Formats: sequence, structure tokens, C-alpha cells
Amino acid sequence: MAITKTKFINYIRCPRYASLDNIKKDKLDSIVTIEEYKEEEKQYQLEEILGNMFDENGKDLIDVTNDHLETMLPYYNEVELLAGHLAPKYFNGTFKYSKQTYNQESFDCLINNIRYICYVDIYNENEEGFNIIEAKATTTKKYLELGTKENSIFQKDEKGIYRLLEDLNLKIEDYMPVETYEKQRAKLFDKYTGPGHYVYDLAVQRYIIENDLKQNNDKRKVKYYLAVLNCKYIFDGTYENDMPKYNEINGEDIISYIDMTSVTESMMDKIMLDAKRVEDYVNDLYANPVPLGPHCEYKKVTKCKYCKICWNVLPKKHSILCYMDNHHGFTKEGVKYSTFDLINEGKVGMLDIDESYMTREKNKIQRKALETNTPYMNKQKIIDGIKQIQYPIYHLDFETFPCPLPRYSGEKPYTQSVFQFSLHIEKEPGKCDKEKDHYGYLAIDHKDHREELIKMMCDLIKEGTVLVYNDSFEKSRIKELSEIFTDYKSRLLKINSQIFDLMNIVKTRSKMYEELGYDKEEAKMINYYNPAMDGSYSIKKVLPIFSNLTYQGMEVANGVEAMVTYARFPKMNKLDYEHKYQKLVEYCQQDTYAMYKVLEGLKKAIK
Repeated sequence: MAITKTKFINYIRCPRYASLDNIKKDKLDSIVTIEEYKEEEKQYQLEEILGNMFDENGKDLIDVTNDHLETMLPYYNEVELLAGHLAPKYFNGTFKYSKQTYNQESFDCLINNIRYICYVDIYNENEEGFNIIEAKATTTKKYLELGTKENSIFQKDEKGIYRLLEDLNLKIEDYMPVETYEKQRAKLFDKYTGPGHYVYDLAVQRYIIENDLKQNNDKRKVKYYLAVLNCKYIFDGTYENDMPKYNEINGEDIISYIDMTSVTESMMDKIMLDAKRVEDYVNDLYANPVPLGPHCEYKKVTKCKYCKICWNVLPKKHSILCYMDNHHGFTKEGVKYSTFDLINEGKVGMLDIDESYMTREKNKIQRKALETNTPYMNKQKIIDGIKQIQYPIYHLDFETFPCPLPRYSGEKPYTQSVFQFSLHIEKEPGKCDKEKDHYGYLAIDHKDHREELIKMMCDLIKEGTVLVYNDSFEKSRIKELSEIFTDYKSRLLKINSQIFDLMNIVKTRSKMYEELGYDKEEAKMINYYNPAMDGSYSIKKVLPIFSNLTYQGMEVANGVEAMVTYARFPKMNKLDYEHKYQKLVEYCQQDTYAMYKVLEGLKKAIK
């Protein structure tokens, strides 16, 4: 079996991957089949899409299924086709692109009896040579944010293509200090950062292409580009045959092109060394356990598919990863240890780490709570937090679909488009029935129902407190809707001003407690911790502590499943649609009733 670009990126993770992938040496010089390549690339591309939709702190993407990934495939295909369709506006020459992999341009080379192969999203041939344009369903945001608040390390040239300041021969000091520029630029070379992930992918592709050209004595010049979604693009609501038509809006196209020629050139020595390591891994087929590290990408949607094998050294409960802020490591006697260092030393459980490693007070609280099996609670902070809530309480939760491509007027790529809300109204303390006091809205299809949702929400919410869990999410959605639907702006912003985050009470919010008279140290310290939470303040972890409710066994049991269920509405038959529609209502209803139950549980705990 030949090594594709995707296999290369996975094999370089560690010596063990190739062995676990059950590679046969006698197949390494054969040609990979189109079917095999397509399957590898599809999985890789879909993981990238979900990686852009949520981060590990927002949604649980650790165990996404193929069903979830398959739901997003049409959006990736559309991004790729849009990039190909718009390319002639920015580049001269002829173009070859297709959503069918076997119609794309391909390159391959043979190095030390190992065949490497890659397919190109957009192949652009011109008089000077050709351009390689790789379409990625990410956005320009992660690239334009490199730099300072005022200026990015990337600026547009006269054609509208983003290039590094140095490639444009611009004076860096006019945009930012050189030290800042170099520090931000360095992130492009780290494959474990957001922008670096895609650059490494393109660099591997360049390595294969350049070796192909060299072996065929082809001396044409090649340039390398990323084509990504434009984070500044705002859809104007134009449709053609009921499908969004992404015209140029205020000088912005839906796709932006970023020149990565100089960056990938600087990476060729590194990729060559990585190729030698891949060769060693394939030849040795080393199956023994290896040290764990960032290469596992354990907390990302792009995590190694063999994490279940390698990470089984961790206990299912109370592992070292349950310590809050463990990614900052631990310090003992002035020596800093990363979490990976400690895991590889055999310190895999929370109690395996001596308290002398604890420099964060909240970690000491976690450890003591586990040792004594006794929840930690700052009763006075919880009491004072609850006093900030006014009745009636509107327990509110949104479900959203962060589509890579904007669907409705006013949306940008990956806008968290609200398609559902759930509301439990608690008119007086302790009085809230799960069914009788529940209200909600769920879009019946994929047409634009946002105004109906807004109107119903505004009609239901009057004076009082709007209680949410993680207020930055709900506040952002309401603010976005207020900018699009200006007739409702004042009412929506009023609702925003009424929002109170239940996590302020369960966890803490420094600013609020400082305003209530607490000193800085106590204000930032956690209010509550139970060992059963395993370091997580997710509503799904907190709910079972304060009630007998659970998400286990629910047909729609998390945000990703909710998103996928909604995404599949148009493809469902009537019976399945009615069933799934109800299950989606039940899931969102559970989220808002869960807030009521947690608040009641906290009140009982402080008595």
C-alpha cells in the first residue's frame, strides 16, 4: 500500500502508529487504490470540518461517529467547488478540479522503495508553471489573527491574495514589532496549532510534488496556496434555485486565497526528516507502547484513532487529566513537569500526584475532595450568588448549526445559526414543572425561521432573570440576531442584559464576586466541587449530582447529535422526521430543566 498524504500525517505521530495500522512491507511499493485514498481523505477532511465547528471546551467531540462526519461531507465538497469556481478571478491559466477524487490531478514519487501519493484539490497551470491550491473548510480568522489587534502578518496584494508581509516586501516595523511578527509567524510551523495544522498538510503535499517533478526532470515553477472561507464575508440572502448564491459582497468573496509558497519552502528540510522517520517506522513496525504527548491530539477531533489503545493506561475516572488547567503542567521544587511527563512516569491518577506538585489552589481542593470523598463548597459565595437572581427565572438554552457556508442573510461562515430554543419559566422559587412550564421553538425545516424563533422568545421573556449555562454562547447568539433583525434589536438587547450565568454560582466569576466585596483570591476560587465531576463543570456532569436526571439513554443526548439530527431533517421520511423532531425537543427541554434542578440542588446544599 502506498503512503498517501493522510497516512504520512498520521504515521509521523509516533513509531507505533504504522504498526497498529498493520502495514505490510511487501505492499509499500504498490499503488494505492482510488477507493482507499478517497476513504482516507474523506475521514480526514470531515474531522477538519468538525474541528472548526466546535472546540473541546464547547462540545464533546471525542467520540464523534462516522454518521456525524458523513453529515458534513456535502459542505466540504461545496467549499472545494466554490474555491475552484472562484480561482480564475485570482489566477491566470487553466484549472482542473472536481469533487470526484479520481478526476483530480495527482502526483507520486518513489523514495527508498516507498511510494508517496497525493491528489490536488485545484490544479492551476499557467505560462510560468503551475499553482497548487488546497481547499480547506476552515476560515481566514486563524490566519488574520496572527499579528497584533491592529495588523495581521498577512496582507492582501493587488490581486486580493493574502501574503506574508515579507513576501510583499513591506516594512514589518510599519505593521508591528519584528519580534511580534516572528513570534506570530512561528505558529505557522507548529502543526499542533490551528493555522499550522493546515500548513503542515500543504507542506507534505509539496514534498511529494517536488520529488515527483525531480524524478521526472520537470523544472516548472510551482506555487502553493490555501483556499479557505473568508471570515469577513456576510451573505446577503441571494438564492438561485433555492440555493444560496455567494456573490461578491462589498469587495469580499466567500473564498480567500493565502500564499504559503515561502512558508512551505522553509519546511522542506523538516518534512524530509519526517519522511525518513516515517520510513523507519514503516520498516521497523514497532508495536510496543511509546510515550504519550501532543502528537496524540487526545482532546481534539483530529486525535489519533489509536488513542483508545495507547491511552488505556489512564483510569476511566479521576485521571490526572481531571485536574483543572492540567495543560499548564505541575511544579515541584521549582521544576515544571508537563502532564505528559507525569503520565509517562506512571502518574496517571489524580491521587498518584503528591500534593507537593500542586501550585494551584483549585487542584488542592480537587485532590482533598477526592481523598475524603467529600464535596467542597463555599456556602457564602453560593448564597451571595443566588441572591443576584430575580424571579421569574427564564431558564434558556439554544441549539445551533454552525454551517461552514452561511445559509441565511446576515450570516458568515460558521455562524452559529440558531434553529431551536428551550425555555422553562420558574415563576416563583421551587415552582417549575418539566412539562407545564416548558416553552420552546424548533425550526420545522431548513428554511429561514429565525424571525419566528425571535418573536416567540421575545413574547415569552418579560422582566426577571434569564438563566443560562455558559452565558458567552447565548449572549453572542442574541447579539448576532439583534444586528440582523434590527426591528427586534432593543428587545433582544434587553434580554441580553437580563442574562445570568448559572456557572457563576456553580464555578465562579471573579468580576462578579469582587463587585460583591470578595477579595481577588477568594473571588476567583471555585465555589463548588464534587469528585463525581471529574474536573468538568459541564451541565451533564453537574446535573446527576443534584438530581436523579441523566442524559444517558436519551436518543439525542448531546449538542453534536442535536446538530446532526437537525441537519438530516430534509432527508428523513415522515415517520422518522416526526420521531426525531420530538427527540430533539426532549433534548433541549432537558437542558433547561437541568438548570432548574441544579439551582434547586444548590439551594438545598447550602441550607
